[in-house]
Amino acid sequence: MIKLLAKIISVFSSPLILLLPTPYLLVFKETSDVWLSLKWTAFSYIFLFSMVFFVIAGTFLGFFSDFDVSKKSERPLLFAGGGFIAFLYLAVLIIFGAPKILYVLILGIILGVVAVSIANRWAKVSIHTSTAAAFSLSLVIMYGAGLLPILFLPLIMGWARVKVKKHTPQEAFLGGFLGAVLTIIVYVTVKILSF
Repeated sequence: MIKLLAKIISVFSSPLILLLPTPYLLVFKETSDVWLSLKWTAFSYIFLFSMVFFVIAGTFLGFFSDFDVSKKSERPLLFAGGGFIAFLYLAVLIIFGAPKILYVLILGIILGVVAVSIANRWAKVSIHTSTAAAFSLSLVIMYGAGLLPILFLPLIMGWARVKVKKHTPQEAFLGGFLGAVLTIIVYVTVKILSF
């Protein structure tokens, strides 16, 4: 029963699920425009689902052993594909004059891909806990202290990833740590540049 709960948490708090509302929440916070937020969210989904398609295709073609890309040796290809899609997304944001907050999002994603890729040389960092930490901390920064309880999400995700034997406790912790630190770096950078 506990392992089933861990699997459910792992799936329903996966990076894909957490990234689904993110463009809308960011654009709406910046513009207060529902239709503009929906437009950029739909646009962002093209790139988000491109990454999902890349992982699914890689799994069926045998480049990845599973949808979680569990083997450390397979992750450089995952990071290369993710980096390519992120830079393509950035280029299209620039071409179409996207809201500035989406540049912040893609900066965070690119920094995350680079940091996790570097850390992957020594440990298989949990992308799930990294994304959960970045997502939850970003919500608290944007919407205030009323959302502090969401900061338990990376801890719950870390527990779930260890319980389903996808990561060690150290790998889950490292993912959460990187996600939180990168979110703070992006936040501070944006604050400094906005003056």
